[in-house]
This record gives sequence, structure tokens and C-alpha cells, in this order.
Amino acid sequence: MAAMHFRALLLSLALGLSLVAAGPPARAQFYDLDGVYHCLTKTDASCKGETDAPPPPPPPPPAGPTLDSVFGDIRAQQVSDKDMQLLQGFIAKKDPRAVEALAWCKLNGLGGPSDPVAAYFLYGEAAQLGVPNAQANQIAIFETRLTQQQRQDVLMKLQTN
Repeated sequence: MAAMHFRALLLSLALGLSLVAAGPPARAQFYDLDGVYHCLTKTDASCKGETDAPPPPPPPPPAGPTLDSVFGDIRAQQVSDKDMQLLQGFIAKKDPRAVEALAWCKLNGLGGPSDPVAAYFLYGEAAQLGVPNAQANQIAIFETRLTQQQRQDVLMKLQTN
């Protein structure tokens, strides 16, 4: 009985070694629905993916500040001139987050002197772009941050527009 197990072990070992010696398995080939060995005999556009190199990797992200990095600088209260330029570029594209961020900067004097009148109008623009709470912020600025003269100036400007 032990001799039979030993022969079975040798046979399976020999079979395993012959598979390893044969090398890696062949790559799968395409067959059409009729069972014809298509890509080997008639290479055409349907076989193109088999022979072409993979597409190039996507380009790396742009270097330099991004809108998210500007938001980080605003949170850290370390806004640079480059940050302000980037915000202005996004505002030109009507990016609601950038408009709201610049309104916050203008209100709190980040990246330049405090300008509650400019912040008031920027929050109005942000509200038109659908930023939640932007209109409430605009009202709060009018009621608590503007002087009487600034309120008069804002009302006059709103009447002329």
C-alpha cells in the first residue's frame, strides 16, 4: 500500500515538474462566435487592443496653489498675493466657493485691508450662485458690520443698479 502511495506521489511530482518546465501558460486569444481563431489568422481593428501598447498615464496634477490649498491658507489666516490672484481667477469663472471665500477674506481683512462693503456685495453674488447662508451673511454684514455711511452707500449703489 505504501509503495502505491509512493508511486502516486512520484507521478504527481513528475506531472507538476513537467507543467513548470513548460513555462507560463499561453495568453488567451480571441475567438469569434463561429469558433474561428480570428486574431491569429486575420488581425483587424477588433484585435487592436491585443497588440497596442497601453495608453499613456494621465498628466500629473498642476504644480502650485489650488483652490483647496487657498482654502487651507484662509483657515490658517496666511493668505498670499498668489492665493488672492487664484481666487480672482475662479471668481471670473463664477465659482461659488471662490466668491464666498473672497467675501470672507474681504470681511476679515485677509489678503488685504478689511472691506465690509465689498464683502456685502460678494456675499450677494455668492447667494445668486446658490451658496447656502450667503444671503444671511449679507444681511448680518449690513446690520452689524457696516457704518451708517456705508449702509447709505450700499443702498445708493443698489438703487443705481
